[in-house]
Amino acid sequence: MKEKERVVLLGLILKRISDFNINTFEGRLILQKSIYLLQSLGLYLGYKFSWYIHGPYSPDLTRNAFALQPIYDNVPTVKFSDAKIEHEIEKFEKFVGKQRNDGDWLEQLACAHFLKALDPKADRESIVKAVLYHEHHFRRKDCEEAWDYLRQQKLLEKEQS
Repeated sequence: MKEKERVVLLGLILKRISDFNINTFEGRLILQKSIYLLQSLGLYLGYKFSWYIHGPYSPDLTRNAFALQPIYDNVPTVKFSDAKIEHEIEKFEKFVGKQRNDGDWLEQLACAHFLKALDPKADRESIVKAVLYHEHHFRRKDCEEAWDYLRQQKLLEKEQS
């Protein structure tokens, strides 16, 4: 897929899943974590993520988001004719629900998921400790709730004993 097509696709998806705003840290955080989680749910858009200060981060996504910014207002809200894309977007919308613009919640989910993917044998306590080590502003209870939610939504491989 060409870069311009990828930027437009990103815009079409963001019109559906989030309030796009890269002018604030919170907006960029929501963007990164939303696309990370969307890909984790099954709609791979080609963004590679690595660990950065606030968890999973994709420089390519940031570049595409800044390319999208000047044209975003002209991007329509659409229902996708591709059933797989539409299904995955609906799944994501249900997954995040009313918390779709809650940066802390999305960050907790993305961090726990990313760390578990790095170490599939890690258990709940190990992942919670790792998230708290990297993200000092989180509370243990919130990280535990994020883990439990990911597990309930079947986004984690079976927890090892």
